[in-house]
Amino acid sequence: MKKKIILLLLVLPAFLFAQLRFINPVGPTLVPIAQLLSSDISSEVPGLQISLWRSVDEAISSIVGRKAEISLLPVTVGAKLASTGIDIKLAAISMWNGFYFISSEKEIKTVEDLRGYDIYTLQAPGQTADIILKGAAEAKGLKAGRDFGTVYVGGAEAVQLLATGRAKIILVPEPFATLAQTRVQGAKRSMPIEELWSTFNEDSIDIPTSGLFVAGTVDRDIVDMFLLLYSQSMSLSLADRAGTAAIVSERMGGFPIPVLEKAIEGIGFRFVPAGEARREVEIYLEKLGELDPELTGDVDLDDFFY
Repeated sequence: MKKKIILLLLVLPAFLFAQLRFINPVGPTLVPIAQLLSSDISSEVPGLQISLWRSVDEAISSIVGRKAEISLLPVTVGAKLASTGIDIKLAAISMWNGFYFISSEKEIKTVEDLRGYDIYTLQAPGQTADIILKGAAEAKGLKAGRDFGTVYVGGAEAVQLLATGRAKIILVPEPFATLAQTRVQGAKRSMPIEELWSTFNEDSIDIPTSGLFVAGTVDRDIVDMFLLLYSQSMSLSLADRAGTAAIVSERMGGFPIPVLEKAIEGIGFRFVPAGEARREVEIYLEKLGELDPELTGDVDLDDFFY
């Protein structure tokens, strides 16, 4: 990989980044930057610092404290921050869709199939899959807490609960969806999040899950160079699944490499500049705002895009 990243850098100006701090979550979103993580950043890309965050609160603290110039965030989190006056803009979408229902009993074909079950999903109320699930349920006359339960856990914990039988249905992103199918005999994957979305929206779109957000203080030439570096790293990382899976596994604390390698295909990695993704992002945020105004805040979409 080191030779590849050196070739990648040949397309960039020699001075590169005077001082640019980039933060990225620990998890599947490490895949696009595997090429960068495999290299000696301090020597190969002078001035670029990469830090990994493990909680949204940690990421927000770095942004508010001006310890990050570019951040990979859930699109909803970036929109909420922008709505509170934080000077960040969406520069690109890098990850789309990616959540699936995994069931140990039956395939989930409609939200009515969830009636009477507890749905185990990630972390906390208001995350992407959680709010879309609630929107789809309400469109069919169902209500979370009355017709089905929602339990918030970590991805690995959700898989473990499914494996022990304590959970019957989980709603998780890759690579946890593939891990669940590997660990739980007969586990059924169904109804990806974009399909769930389409059950209550006329506009059928890919869900812009994660995006690159840029602080307003960063020089545009520097941002453009970073976006080029990121997009090229994504292309090279996806072309070398085995090497990428090994790197990401290490950063995820030993996540099974074969599972990661298989899961990469099902994760919607696609680099799209914000201007080209604007339609999908606007539809997504406007509809989520209708479901729960607190989720995105009153973000000014005219000033949201880089």
